[in-house]
Amino acid sequence: MGFLSGAYGKLMAGKYLRSLQHRETMVQARLRRVTKEVGQMEKYLTRMEKQVNANMQRQYQMNMMSTGIFGNHDFFGNNGGSPLGNVQLTDAQRQDFMVMSQYMQNQMMQAQNVWAQEFDMIRESMLTPLKDEEDSIQTELDSIKSQIQLAQAEYDAKKEEEKAGAKNIAPDYTGQG
Repeated sequence: MGFLSGAYGKLMAGKYLRSLQHRETMVQARLRRVTKEVGQMEKYLTRMEKQVNANMQRQYQMNMMSTGIFGNHDFFGNNGGSPLGNVQLTDAQRQDFMVMSQYMQNQMMQAQNVWAQEFDMIRESMLTPLKDEEDSIQTELDSIKSQIQLAQAEYDAKKEEEKAGAKNIAPDYTGQG
């Protein structure tokens, strides 16, 4: 009876083990897909943030060039090599320039802070669900792996039971038994 019980148990444990291994493969594929999506989303958001910062930097530079402090002078330096050309600024113009420069720097820093907060909120709203799904899938995968270990142990035990039962079924040709 041990042979049949062991053989049937081994058959069922093997079937269950293969089923778990198939589930493990499917869950691993889902985990790879979600992990890839998280990475792509992080790259996308980082690229967007850098692009916004670069655009703000360009806008700041353009605003500085067009402040109107320099009148009709060539700010780009096409007449003499220096950024201001041969322009002589009065103290009042220098003071106006410094005030405007400080004001624009403050505006840019505030805008950068606002955009940084916006990107943090966007990052959280877009990445949190993906990371939660990734954690859930990883938990499911860990559970399946532990079930596979138990199923493998059950399969090995039934295999040994079948082997022990087969010894008892074999006829004893020695005449001693």
